[in-house]
Amino acid sequence: MMAIFEEIKAAEDSHLTHTSQKLPIAVARGEGARLWDVNGKEYIDFMGGYGVAILGQSYPKVMSAVREQLDKLSILHSSIYSESRALFLRKLMSVSPAGLNMAYLGNSGAESIEAALKVVIKSTKRKKVLAMKGAYHGKTLGALSLTFSEKYRTSFDDLLYKGVQFAEYGSLEDVERDRNLDEFAAIFVEPIQGEGGIRLPPEGYLKGLREIADRHGNILVVDEVQSGLGRTGKMWAHEHWGITPDIMTVGKGIGGGIPMGVTIGKEEYMGTLEVGEHTSTMGGNPLSCAAGKAVLEALTDDGVIEYAKKAGEQLMAELDSSLANSRIVREIRGKGLMIAVDLKVRFQEILFKALELGLLTLYSGKTVIRLLPPLIVTQEDIREGSSTLRESLNWYEKEHT
Repeated sequence: MMAIFEEIKAAEDSHLTHTSQKLPIAVARGEGARLWDVNGKEYIDFMGGYGVAILGQSYPKVMSAVREQLDKLSILHSSIYSESRALFLRKLMSVSPAGLNMAYLGNSGAESIEAALKVVIKSTKRKKVLAMKGAYHGKTLGALSLTFSEKYRTSFDDLLYKGVQFAEYGSLEDVERDRNLDEFAAIFVEPIQGEGGIRLPPEGYLKGLREIADRHGNILVVDEVQSGLGRTGKMWAHEHWGITPDIMTVGKGIGGGIPMGVTIGKEEYMGTLEVGEHTSTMGGNPLSCAAGKAVLEALTDDGVIEYAKKAGEQLMAELDSSLANSRIVREIRGKGLMIAVDLKVRFQEILFKALELGLLTLYSGKTVIRLLPPLIVTQEDIREGSSTLRESLNWYEKEHT
């Protein structure tokens, strides 16, 4: 069976751009929060497809909706009306923040940011935009302009939008320091920074941003690509802090694994886009819309969000208990099933040991093990996953003492 893995590896290494950090496994199938590689080895999935697999693998309601739509119609351009699209939009509006009633449909979170960037500049006729240090909004050129990390930006610096400035995440004082916000179109913020290391906002920060934006006529854009769709125990993470954005970006899990991105906002802003100004050949196709409607129904009608809140509490409790005596854990933080185990050492050896032991995780920066398990993760998955992570840390401590 190892020959199958080597054949797959050789094909990808030879013909696929080397833009993703590869893990030494080839996954063949999945169910719920479990994956099996081509050799039959089982893994607990705390990576969740980088947050895409919010309902895990093969969620029945999504699978059924996709199969049914495939039998009828799989692709249709947005210039033609679609029942599937209409049904998705109605469901989306029923769960969207108050006043956000017009959407642009694309294919990814980065595309949802691209659309938002165009909308805020056109609707305000202002050219400057404020984003946050530590922010991650994607890697297409507009989204990359709002992404803080130099490792992503350096090679393309001359191509990035020059109107972007960055303020310290969590500091209202730094937002207004040494800049005239009356010249800014918008403030972009993640309610919880994901790629930045699962950084939660200080109390009052998001409300303060809302007040600043109102005072200076800025559009407040909240990026819910990673934190939204029940990930934190509420439909949208910003609800924890009692604010309403003007525009919200959505991606990752919204299509149930089928590529989809949504920019949703107030009609006074979204309606400024004219015919032909921003379109997508495949955006809003019937297949992704059928999947998206099923995802939203699962989150609301199947009680997935309420379950995710309890599962997140259980996972945090398990981690706090099992890692409490670890000498190399600096902090465990998060909300719902969006969790960081911040280490005092680099994460690489621990992440690969966990993989060897059957646990798939993510990372952020140099020291953070990031956990984004499916929202349907079971109590058994949580116990086993926490135990495996503890075993990986124990191994590291023994190896380095």
